[in-house]
Amino acid sequence: ALKRFHGSSEYRREMEDIQRECFALDGEKPKKPWQLFTDRGVRWQLITVIVMNMGQQLSGINAIYFYATYIFEQAGISPEKIPYVTLGTGACECLTALTCVNYVGRRYLIIGGYLLMTLWSIVLTFSLTYQELYSWVPYVSMTSVFAFILSFGLGPGGITNTLTAELFIQSSRPAAYMIGGTISWISFFTVGMLFPFIV
Repeated sequence: ALKRFHGSSEYRREMEDIQRECFALDGEKPKKPWQLFTDRGVRWQLITVIVMNMGQQLSGINAIYFYATYIFEQAGISPEKIPYVTLGTGACECLTALTCVNYVGRRYLIIGGYLLMTLWSIVLTFSLTYQELYSWVPYVSMTSVFAFILSFGLGPGGITNTLTAELFIQSSRPAAYMIGGTISWISFFTVGMLFPFIV
């Protein structure tokens, strides 16, 4: 399977990594989620996974998707075309995830993605505040939505889930995914419950 996936010349390095990890585990049984919390050897990896999953959900991406229809209405897009434009926002995120090149390193992609999201949130806030002043300001809002989503896909959207597999060895990986997924859904639930009151 590796030979078919990587090609006949590239699969050997991957196979060596798998065998090295297999020997390192030496029959170690899969860990439970609560065992990761008590293991000092994976403390910082676990904190990283928790913070990254919380940050992904609390970044505002869900709020952007929630308000995209309203922003597109304010930009003057006809109601029958709004679903297609909204579909374009999802396509933006997929496109970014597929084309995101990791030559600069994960750290720069994550930090850069969050910084760009912050910038576009500020632009979006100002454009929504002053959209009545000029006819072109709603289009700035619409552009900010797309730019925010592209920034999310550039770093936090694409890297958060793959990071878990890279930080943990095979015996800890399922438990780490359970913890990360639980934190992600709790954060998503919290945003869903609190956001209407904030609005």
